[in-house]
Amino acid sequence: MPLARLLFAVSAVLFPTIPATAEEKVDFARDIRPILSNACFKCHGPATQKAKLRLDDRAAAITQGALTPGKHADSELLRRALLADDDDGRMPPPGVAERLTADQIAKLKTWIDQGAEYPPHWAFVAPKRPTPPDPKHPPLNTIDRFVFARLEKDGLAPSPEADRATLIRRVTLDLTGLLPAPKEVEDFLNDDSPRAYENVVDRLLASPHYGERQARHWLDLARYADSNGYTIDGPRHVWAYRDWVISALNADLPFDQFTIEQLAGDLLPNATLQQKVATGFHRNTPFNEEGGTDAEQFRVERTVDRANTTAAVWLGLTAGCAQCHDHKYDPVSQKDYYRLYAFFDSCDEPTLALGGSPEAEKRIAELSAKLASARLVGADDEAKKLIEELKKVQSQVPTTLVIRERPKPRQTFVQVRGDFLRKGDEVQPAYPAALGATPAGRLTRLDLAKWLVSANHPLTARVTVNREWQKFFGRGLVETENDFGLQGNFPTHSELLDWLAVEFQEPTPNPSPKGGEQGEEPTPPAPLPEGRAEFARGASAPTASVNERVSGPPPPSGRGAGGVGWSFKRLHKLIVMSATYKQSSAARHDLTERDPRNLLLGRQTRLRLEAEIIRDVSLSASGLLNPKVGGPGVFPPQPKEVFAFTQSNHPWVESTGPDRYRRGMYTFIWRQSQHPLLTTFDAADAQTVCTKRNRSNTPLQALHMANDPVFVEFATALGTRIEAEGPSDDAGRIAFAYRVCFAREPSTAEVARVQTYLDAKRKADPKTAWAAVARVLMNVDEFITRE
Repeated sequence: MPLARLLFAVSAVLFPTIPATAEEKVDFARDIRPILSNACFKCHGPATQKAKLRLDDRAAAITQGALTPGKHADSELLRRALLADDDDGRMPPPGVAERLTADQIAKLKTWIDQGAEYPPHWAFVAPKRPTPPDPKHPPLNTIDRFVFARLEKDGLAPSPEADRATLIRRVTLDLTGLLPAPKEVEDFLNDDSPRAYENVVDRLLASPHYGERQARHWLDLARYADSNGYTIDGPRHVWAYRDWVISALNADLPFDQFTIEQLAGDLLPNATLQQKVATGFHRNTPFNEEGGTDAEQFRVERTVDRANTTAAVWLGLTAGCAQCHDHKYDPVSQKDYYRLYAFFDSCDEPTLALGGSPEAEKRIAELSAKLASARLVGADDEAKKLIEELKKVQSQVPTTLVIRERPKPRQTFVQVRGDFLRKGDEVQPAYPAALGATPAGRLTRLDLAKWLVSANHPLTARVTVNREWQKFFGRGLVETENDFGLQGNFPTHSELLDWLAVEFQEPTPNPSPKGGEQGEEPTPPAPLPEGRAEFARGASAPTASVNERVSGPPPPSGRGAGGVGWSFKRLHKLIVMSATYKQSSAARHDLTERDPRNLLLGRQTRLRLEAEIIRDVSLSASGLLNPKVGGPGVFPPQPKEVFAFTQSNHPWVESTGPDRYRRGMYTFIWRQSQHPLLTTFDAADAQTVCTKRNRSNTPLQALHMANDPVFVEFATALGTRIEAEGPSDDAGRIAFAYRVCFAREPSTAEVARVQTYLDAKRKADPKTAWAAVARVLMNVDEFITRE
C-alpha cells in the first residue's frame, strides 16, 4: 500500500468520522464554510485559484479531484490537510493559516461522507418563520421559547427575573437613556397589577425621549456630525436631519418608509420638504474644503462612502472590500461594487432652505448651484467667495444639507484598482448578483431603497433586528453585526433571528388583548396622541423643532405602532417584555464555567452606558436636565486646550442658560476635535459608519468622572437636590440619593458608610458635605452601568 494511503488509513483511526446520522448532520454554514474560508479561500477562492484549484465552488472542486462526495478517503482535500508534514507540501501553507485541528478534520470527513453539499450561505436565503420550540421552563413570549430551549439543550437554565428596581432602571435607560424619577420607581414598586411592568414600557415608548435614545444609535450609522471634517473642518447645517430621525422614531414611522425616505426621499412623487430633509442621511459624509484639491477625487470618495455605508447598514456586508478587486471571500465582484456605486454616482449635493422668504430660498439654491460648479472646475477663490455669501444668507434662513438626483445621470465605470482616473468597463445601477436578479431598465436610488425593504429580501430585516437585539443585550445574535458574509459569525440562535426578522416585517396577530401574560405576546404599544399618522401628514411632532416646517404623505395604511409591519416600537416592546430580557445580570458559576461570554443568554448583560448617556444620567440625577428635544447643536463646557491639538481654528463659545444642560446627543460634533467626553467614553468617530461602539475601560474615564468641572457641577447640583427634595434626616436623604442615582434602596452597610463620610465632610466644610456625597455616588461604577 502506498505510504500516503497507509497514513490516510491511520488517520481514520486517529480522527474517527462522526456517524452520518440525520441528528448529527454537519451544517455546512456553521461547521465547514468557516474552515474553508479561513484556510483555503485565500489561495483557492473566487479571486485566486493557485494550481487552478477552486474550493469555493462545489462543481469545480469535484472536477479537479479535491472532493469525492461520499468518499473522504478519495478526496485530495483531506490528503493535503492530513498527511503533508513538510512546509512545502502541507495545506494551508505556513503564514496563510494555522494547520487544521483534529476536530476540523473530523468535521470535513463527515461532511464529505454526507455528500459534500454546498448549500447557499444562510444569510443569502430569505428567512422563513420557524416553529417555536416548547421548552420546559415557562416562557413569557416567543423569544423565550427559542432561548430557553437552547439553554435546556446545553443543560442550563435561565436566570431568575431581576428585582423590580433593577428592571425599571434597566428598561428606562434602554428605551429613553434617562434615569427613572423616584416617583416613577415608587409607583412601579407599589403597583401589584399584572400589567404593571407593561404599563411602564408603554409609557416609555410614548415618551418624546424614546426617539432621542434610539436616534443616537441610528446617527452612528449615518456618521452624523456638525462639521465637514478634514483639515479645515468647517461647520455644517444638518441638524434638521437629526431632528427628522428623532421625530420619525417617536412617531414609529415604519422602517421600510424610514429607509425609502432617507435613501431616496427626493425621488418620491411630489416629494415633500420632510422627505427631502430625510436624504440628509447621505449628506453626512466628510467634505474636504481645502484649496487646491481635486473636486472630482473627493466627490468620488463621498460616493464610495455612500455605497459602503448603504451596504453596511442595510445588507450587513463589507462591500467596500470590492472597491479595488473582487471580494476575497464574499460573492461580491468589483463589477457588483460599481453597480451599487452607480446608484449614488449621479447625486448632487444642494443646500435646502427650510423656511424664510421665497427670495432667500431662491438665492440659496442659486448660490448652492454656483458653488457646486466652482468646486467641480477647481475655482477655489470663487468657491470661497460663494461660501461666505451662502453663510450670510443661511444665517437668516434655516437650512439643511440634502441630496438630489442630477437631471442627466453620470456615466459610471469600474475604477481599475480603485483609481478613479483609470476607467474600466461602463456599468449601470444594479443589485449584487448573489442577492437576486436586477430588473431591466435604468434603476434609480428609489428602486434600490424599495428593493432593500422588499418581501423576501434575505438581509435587510435580519441585519436590522440583529442590531436592535444588540442594543438590549450588548451583542447581536450574529456577533459580527457588520458582516453577514462568509467571514461573519454564525448566529448563536439562528431560528430566533429568522423568527424576529419575519415578525418584524409581518407580525403575527396578537392572540389576546391581555399582553405580557405567560405564553402570550405583549399588546402593541399605544401610539402617541400625536404619533406616526400625524407625523406623516405633516403635523408638528411633539418633540421636533423642524417638523413644523416639513410635511409628508401618510404611509401605507395599517402600518406602524398599531402592531403591524416594520414597527421599531413593537419590536422593542417584544424584546423588553421577554423573560430573556428581564433576567438578572448576576454572574452564575455554572454559566461562567460553561458559557463565559453569555452567548446562550442565560442571564442579562451588564453594560456601561455610552458617552452621551453618561452625560444624560448625570444631568437627570442632578435635576439640571433641559428636556427640550431638537434644535441646533450646543456647546457645553470643555477644556480650552482641546483645539490646540488640531488645525481647526473654530471658537467653542460655551452655551449659557438652559442650552448648557442639553442632552449629550445635542453636543456640537467637530469631526477633528470632538468633545472630550465623547472621545474618552468611546463615541463614534463620525468619519465612517459605526455599527457598534467599542467599550474600553481606562483610568482616564475614572479621572474624567471625578475631576471634570462639568461633573463636579452636576454633583454639586445633586447635593442641592438631595437637601431640597429629600427628607430632613440624614438616613432619609441618603435613601433618597440612592433612589435618584440607582433606583433602589441602600443597604444598611451602605447607609453606615455614607453617614461616616458625610460626618467627616461636615467637619471640614458643612456647606459642601452633601455635594461631596453626591460626587461619590456619581463615581460609583453602578451609576454609569446598566445592570
